[in-house]
Amino acid sequence: MNETRAHPLAPPPWTLKATVYMFAFHVPSKQQLPAFAYSPLESQSAFSSSSKFCGGLASVQVIRYTESPVGPYDEMLLVPGNFEYEINEGGKVARKRNLQVSRIYVSQKLTCYNGRLNWNIPKHLARFSFTSPSPGTTKVEVFPNDTTGDSIESTASMRPFFTGIYSPVSYIPRFPFSTRIAGYLGIDFHLVQPPLPEGNAKDGELPGTTKWCKILPLQYSSKTSMIWVDLKQTVTSAKGISAKSQPENIAGATGDAVAMGPGRQADGIYSEFENWWPGLGRWQMGLKLENAIVEFGEGKYWD
Repeated sequence: MNETRAHPLAPPPWTLKATVYMFAFHVPSKQQLPAFAYSPLESQSAFSSSSKFCGGLASVQVIRYTESPVGPYDEMLLVPGNFEYEINEGGKVARKRNLQVSRIYVSQKLTCYNGRLNWNIPKHLARFSFTSPSPGTTKVEVFPNDTTGDSIESTASMRPFFTGIYSPVSYIPRFPFSTRIAGYLGIDFHLVQPPLPEGNAKDGELPGTTKWCKILPLQYSSKTSMIWVDLKQTVTSAKGISAKSQPENIAGATGDAVAMGPGRQADGIYSEFENWWPGLGRWQMGLKLENAIVEFGEGKYWD
């Protein structure tokens, strides 16, 4: 690491306060990851190839942090499922599986910088929009800085990478919820994150790392409610959009001649997955955690 820091360090542990919107879904082990599962920087590095995708429990979270060691910020993250990786244990190579955050956006540079350094979380900057189409309903749009082809990621895209409308489920009272319950159900919520590549960000908020990291984030709220999530992506229905009128790559690696994979056109327009993730239904059941406590502790690191 460079001796001169681009931003102040905020080492772990972190305790944060937030409102969390989340939904989960199952991804078959044989399903190929869509190209947009990684940001362009990480998709072109060993971060995306040093472990094997195995499917399983996937989740998407939108989080509004009101308190953190680096101040308030917004976040949207994707955990597409489990990844298999190799680790040396007592001189023997073992294969293990854990969840991984493959793509994540945040609204300010301090958390981007420190999240990458502390836990290998592949954070990039984005602009977030929160509106209320109707009482009790929240519409979230995320406009990334890394899909415009600008190598220094200095400005946000004009088009959203993700749109979700979150509405309350009637007649179900709020209840306490903690991710600690996963351990009792035999579910391992540990994240194992490969080393990150360094980006060419304008203000140095995309540092690289050299070691693997294992971390167990925790979330708790005494005011948790069931919600509906509408995943209809308005951009995806616009099949007549041309590359000239919409030159940005909304969902994956940049470049005119990149092979986009299933559901992608050669011009980078994200056109097939009308409900954001391939094969996912428009309406999903989720959770809203109000006044939540989020904890990120010390990670376990290895080469």
